[in-house]
Amino acid sequence: MRCEDCGAELSEDEVRWGHDYPYCEDCFEERFNYCSRCDTLIYREHTQWDEDGDPYCDDCYDTSYDCDCPNNPDVYSEDRQLIKTLSNNWIHGIKEAKYKLKINQSDHFLQEIQIKTGLIDYPLYLYGLVDREEYQIKASENIIDQVNRFAEENNWELNIVPDTGTNRLGISKSIRANHLDSIVKLIKEVQCAE
Repeated sequence: MRCEDCGAELSEDEVRWGHDYPYCEDCFEERFNYCSRCDTLIYREHTQWDEDGDPYCDDCYDTSYDCDCPNNPDVYSEDRQLIKTLSNNWIHGIKEAKYKLKINQSDHFLQEIQIKTGLIDYPLYLYGLVDREEYQIKASENIIDQVNRFAEENNWELNIVPDTGTNRLGISKSIRANHLDSIVKLIKEVQCAE
């Protein structure tokens, strides 16, 4: 076998493969890089370089990349077991879909609920309501029975009214502000009942 660039004779253990062609060590090092982010083999002439001199492929190179972003971000302890379970399932070929709670990002109470809830089994849209006497919670027809049951079992004396659509849950501001843990339990219970 011969090097694609210099033509040097190569034994099987000297060959470095680059895009299905054999190269000697020197020619391979002159011609190719590995992307620092995804480890893809790239031609040197197609390499993008960051300010530290690290090579990137076109897909990974992004001028808006945040260099201060942690390589090992914090994981909430309540999410650790879920991550392990999903990873093990993926390794064993079990395809299990999980969803992030859909919310209006401008409401910080909803953001806290989304973080505490973690991933859920079924899509659900949670939205905020203004405080009104005629209702504190709105729930779509497909989940209103579970919401009523949860309120009854937890002695929540709330006005719960039906909402349009499916998988929608509206919660008034005073409930969002004062009953965060109970809302998370409600969401998880509604998920179990699906």
